[in-house]
Amino acid sequence: MHWVVRRIPRGISRSANHRGEFNVLFSKQRGTLGCSDPRTFVLDEKDTARSSRNLVGQNATRSFAFSRTFARDFGTSARKEPPEPRGIPFFGTMLSLVMAGGAKKLHEYVDRRHRELGPVFREKIGPLWIVFVNSPDEFRRIFLRLEGPTPQNFVPEAWRLYNEMRAQRRGLLFMNGDEWLHFRRILNKMMLLPDSTKLMCAPCQEAAENLARKWTDHSLAGSTVPNLESQLYRWSIETMLATLIGSRWRDCERQMRSEAEHLALMLHRIFEYSATLSMMPAKLAMRLRLPVWTKFVRTADTILARLHSLVPEMIRLDSDGLLQMMMNNGIRDDDAVRIVVDFIIAASDTTAISMQWALLLLSGRPELQDQLFYDIKDLPPEEILQHPLLKGVWREALRLHPIAPFLSRYLLADATIGDYFVSKENLIVMSIYSSGRDGNDFPVPNEFQPERWIRTKDGSYQGVKNSYATLPFAMGVRSCIGRKLAETQMSLTLAQLIKNFKIECENRDSVKMILHLVSVPSKPIQLKLIGREV
Repeated sequence: MHWVVRRIPRGISRSANHRGEFNVLFSKQRGTLGCSDPRTFVLDEKDTARSSRNLVGQNATRSFAFSRTFARDFGTSARKEPPEPRGIPFFGTMLSLVMAGGAKKLHEYVDRRHRELGPVFREKIGPLWIVFVNSPDEFRRIFLRLEGPTPQNFVPEAWRLYNEMRAQRRGLLFMNGDEWLHFRRILNKMMLLPDSTKLMCAPCQEAAENLARKWTDHSLAGSTVPNLESQLYRWSIETMLATLIGSRWRDCERQMRSEAEHLALMLHRIFEYSATLSMMPAKLAMRLRLPVWTKFVRTADTILARLHSLVPEMIRLDSDGLLQMMMNNGIRDDDAVRIVVDFIIAASDTTAISMQWALLLLSGRPELQDQLFYDIKDLPPEEILQHPLLKGVWREALRLHPIAPFLSRYLLADATIGDYFVSKENLIVMSIYSSGRDGNDFPVPNEFQPERWIRTKDGSYQGVKNSYATLPFAMGVRSCIGRKLAETQMSLTLAQLIKNFKIECENRDSVKMILHLVSVPSKPIQLKLIGREV
């Protein structure tokens, strides 16, 4: 599963044992390029502008505003403790979690606890006391007021040990403090401002057309798409490479697609090994040289060596894509290499898995597919990106199946959350899966209804009472840097597939959501495509 834990350095000291043991059950930190540095479309324009100004503005202004916020939020004498579930001596509630399905079903277990105990409760999971929060208003408050100006990422133990062992300097997702702030400010200007989609539109459209051409053969043969997940991994990596390179993509397209195919295989493996290591003490696996640790290290070595060779070749192309823009904005070659390497790694699985969920859900709404087909069949890519119903498809898919079902923070100081006193020693976990399926904010919450995201004349959504209840790209200063790329990629690819095919699924009703570092289908999706008669 995927818990995004960001640690705040000032005034907090936590043992290595806490960090390691927490990682045993619930770890993974990647960007969500397509999710998590996670990768927020639900921010209104004022919140987006505020977050951008906080990063681009001067440190003095930010620090002054931040200190005033702390004076309000942490100056509390409240001592009402959050409710806790009853456990049994020694084991606590761990047996209840195991009986509920273990880590793979943690999202459902926590959802039931919220129904029993309310929007805020506390439970001891392993060595840590965790405060679970299911409140859109508290989400905003935590992200925009309590997390601090430079939230620090919690690195999974396996990756932390690997980086230390290999003395690896990693990219944006592994940076913290002033170093992270410096590069994040530069990248915000290129990747999150409104005109950034101009950079992304052409490569995303080309990758979408290429995928549709590949899948035409399966459509003509009347067969399901083989190895759907692997094919979407390649599509996601190919899109990222094309965006980085720009207009010279066609000059090296064949070579890069070959690289994407090899990388997709390796990255799929590394995430499987990471998932296995997250269920055990990674340090022990390293000391005992367990096979999964050995495979993890060998695969990570292969991926990083290949990418550290590939990215300098991309730099030498001297093209006009995202990579060249980074160089033009003062990022040095060595820094650009490590940032881009982690972009490619992060982009591979999150967008690929999100697309699987969107296609699965669409397969159950043939009339919606037809409506979208007639709406978008003659639209250019720039207008497709603005189509409200199409945007509603991936928004709804990410509401029902968020890649990161839990977003987590450590606070700088004691605070009051939902009228309860919360010590800074507790981990704060925002239950995004539960909030996204709350009937108070989403009528008929368990149904796939992209129409709910269409705006009315007064600017509100038709079927969404509080859009902050779903945060697939997180929120605040360290929200997903790849949000706009993911949105562009999914919109254009969904449109291209809808233009060419009727989408069906042979095992739609038997596919469930489980947690395996991220939210994944419980079994391979058997997607079937029927060619449209145009």
